[in-house]
Amino acid sequence: MFLPAILWGHKGLGQDSTSRFSIVFSPALFVPVSVAAQGGLQYRMSKKWSLLAEVAIPIFYLQNDTYEEIKYRRTGVELKYRPNKIKNSNRYFSLQTTYLFRTLVDKDEGVVRRKAGSFIYEGATIKSPVLSNALKIGFETPVSKRFFADAFIGMGLRIIFNKYQSKNFRLTSIEPPKDSFPLLPEEGWRFDYTLTRFHFTAGLRLGLRL
Repeated sequence: MFLPAILWGHKGLGQDSTSRFSIVFSPALFVPVSVAAQGGLQYRMSKKWSLLAEVAIPIFYLQNDTYEEIKYRRTGVELKYRPNKIKNSNRYFSLQTTYLFRTLVDKDEGVVRRKAGSFIYEGATIKSPVLSNALKIGFETPVSKRFFADAFIGMGLRIIFNKYQSKNFRLTSIEPPKDSFPLLPEEGWRFDYTLTRFHFTAGLRLGLRL
């Protein structure tokens, strides 16, 4: 899939002394209650285009009294474009797509919202993966000859694919859930159907040119 891009990169950088490959590191926060370490490999295809692939894995979980088991991991790719209209500018624009694998286990009684109303469950496994897309603007700033900082901000949409698995559901209310406004920072995994939400992202990466 990436072979044409790699061949293009070799051709475009034949006379460029800057390393084509970099590794990047950054912290990440998973909701609920998880802090992760994120690392990636960036390939500079030409003077204008770069491709970044990242993986985030939790390093520890904060104290949580709701779920007995929480599992996360996230993968993502980002295509960066550097315009050459402004000389000596480290600014770039990018399109990022990430996929979060998320599973929660609640062994106690809880409430979940479905389109038919609210239900009580007696223990549930909650599968709630998230697909996110964002348009971003960022700046790669050299720190030394090989190290650089990458600060970015962006926005887009995320789709939350929820599925509750439980042996027993009891209807408690037929009032439809109030989830129609996508800007509300609701706990998306508490709904038993697919949701679309506004997505905001910002962060800082540290990079090392190989």
